Amino acid sequence: RHLVASAVNGLKPQRVSIVDEAGQLLADGAQTDPEQAIGEERRVAFEKRIRKQVEDIVSSVVGTGRARVQPSADFDFNKITQTSDKFDPEGRVLRSSQTREEQSQTADSNGQVTVNNELPGNQQNGGSAAKDQSRKTEETNNYEISRTTKTEVTEAGRVNRISVAVLVDGIYTKNEKGELAYTDRTKEQLDRIATLVRSAIGFDQKRGDQVEVVNLRFADAPSTTPISEPTGFLGMLQFTKDDVMYFVELGVMMLLGLVVLFLVIRPLVKRILASDEVAAAISGVLAGPAASEEGAQAANGQPLLPGTA
Repeated sequence: RHLVASAVNGLKPQRVSIVDEAGQLLADGAQTDPEQAIGEERRVAFEKRIRKQVEDIVSSVVGTGRARVQPSADFDFNKITQTSDKFDPEGRVLRSSQTREEQSQTADSNGQVTVNNELPGNQQNGGSAAKDQSRKTEETNNYEISRTTKTEVTEAGRVNRISVAVLVDGIYTKNEKGELAYTDRTKEQLDRIATLVRSAIGFDQKRGDQVEVVNLRFADAPSTTPISEPTGFLGMLQFTKDDVMYFVELGVMMLLGLVVLFLVIRPLVKRILASDEVAAAISGVLAGPAASEEGAQAANGQPLLPGTA
């Protein structure tokens, strides 16, 4: 989107739409909210990745092109900031302490006011009067309680729920007439496929994820019949297509080797042997007259010529 926008003056990347080879919309340029467009791109990319993972693992079981996968992801694009305070009453610390003490004393005159009591240096008769004493103590302690402040920021783009629908074709075999016969898959096979799909998408039951695997016959039958597994002793003699091609290549190489042997090497060997026989015959003819002359000289008693054997 940025490459296309940079090629057109004044075009924003958010205004560029992108589709894949199947015509599915990957990025919608008609949306006015940039954040919403980015969120839609993330959702489409996530669903595409889930689809590929599930198709790869299911196709390896039911065959290529014999499964259809449709995932659906529910995203939450709201950004949440949460702050929480936690107080621990057991983790308190003394911050300040203040103590206040008051003491007072009063004399008891039975409530009578006389001139003698008011005169300086007066003397009271009848002993000392009773007195009231009071004492007050106040203590104030200030404590600090342990406090923990936690701030959590949840970014946008959380997966709330994943739903995957998987449609698989049945089993095709050839009958006695050589025609394709359709057979539904067993419940055990469908349960195993569902288990594989759950593992591939990271299934979370608490999140509310859902996986459905259904077996229905496809409208178009497979072009080739799947090769069944060989059974018994005769099954061991069955070869695959690669094995047949290997034996064909080996036979061609052996045939070419025989052609080279009979058409090139054999005539060459014959020619070499023929040349050796001709050379031996020529040497025998040349050696014949010399041998007869030496025999005649030996019979007449004449000495052999120098240099002769």
